[in-house]
Amino acid sequence: MRKKIFCLCTVTLFTSTLILSGCGATNTQSTSSETTTATTSTGNNSDISAETSYPYTYQAIDDTGASYEQTITAVPEKVITNNQSSTELLLELGLGSKIIGTVAKDNETLDRLKEEYDRIPILADKREVSKEKIVGLEPDMVIGRAKSFTDDSFGTISDLNQMGISVYTQEAARMDEPQTLESIIHDVKNIGMIFNIQETANAYADTLEQRLTAIEEKASTISSDEKKVLVMVNYQDGTFGAYGKNATLQNNMLETLHAQNIMDTGANGLSSENLISLNPDVIIYVNGTNNADTDKTAIDSLLNDDVLASVPAIQNKQIIAVDYNQFMGYGFQTFDCMETLAKFLYPDIF
Repeated sequence: MRKKIFCLCTVTLFTSTLILSGCGATNTQSTSSETTTATTSTGNNSDISAETSYPYTYQAIDDTGASYEQTITAVPEKVITNNQSSTELLLELGLGSKIIGTVAKDNETLDRLKEEYDRIPILADKREVSKEKIVGLEPDMVIGRAKSFTDDSFGTISDLNQMGISVYTQEAARMDEPQTLESIIHDVKNIGMIFNIQETANAYADTLEQRLTAIEEKASTISSDEKKVLVMVNYQDGTFGAYGKNATLQNNMLETLHAQNIMDTGANGLSSENLISLNPDVIIYVNGTNNADTDKTAIDSLLNDDVLASVPAIQNKQIIAVDYNQFMGYGFQTFDCMETLAKFLYPDIF
């Protein structure tokens, strides 16, 4: 079932003691259940204010589900992004000039964004960036995946707030509660509110909503049994890793397509024996920059391994490669991935 469109951000009354310097944020922590009631939208742009009124307050949620109130006094002008999907979203919405730094990409970006993306300074690989480097660049805001806001990486939300730096964490990337494809749409609208570009953001959100509805309507006609899917990564010499259904956004995508992830949780060091035992109907192979050399030969290696010949996905050549950023990136490219998977899984319907 689709959950209602939910705009995480909400405007509150100005209190001078809540404002830090620049576009700074408050550092008021609560559990997510205590978060201020937010504006609810049914997807009709008329439900959302045409202009953001500053100071503007919203909630940033960390990886544990704790909520930190953020109050900004103006449109953020110096932004750092901590993953590829948040960078791409800002570029797609015309906010590229505000990005002063990001991390190394997981995959090549879209052609229409590549030139502008490649002009953004790369601070480090996302596994190697430090909060000292982030703070030293004096950004107004850091945007991206909640999991990266830790003391040994980008810094905690609390620490950044104390430095006068606001944070926006992607709703779609939250792991403390289940997410759906609607969460990506919420992120688009929330960025529109923060940067006062509601008309552009809401129009784009509406196109994503329409694409999702179109897929759901076609998927509702599927009468066959659910396809058993293994989401595989880094296959080499008979061993591999896998993503599990605990990645709830990705699991929602598969469920929408009448498919089931056969792994409950992610795992590494799986073997050919595990693959035979899992017996998937379909293998989704996830390509990433860190495994680029291995990924080039992975699918051919699977298809040519006689030991695996009886596995339905291999016997029927039901293996499809997708980019990490599309499948695991928590951004608008997830919709591209979903449409690609739909056509692969059910060519007669899509």
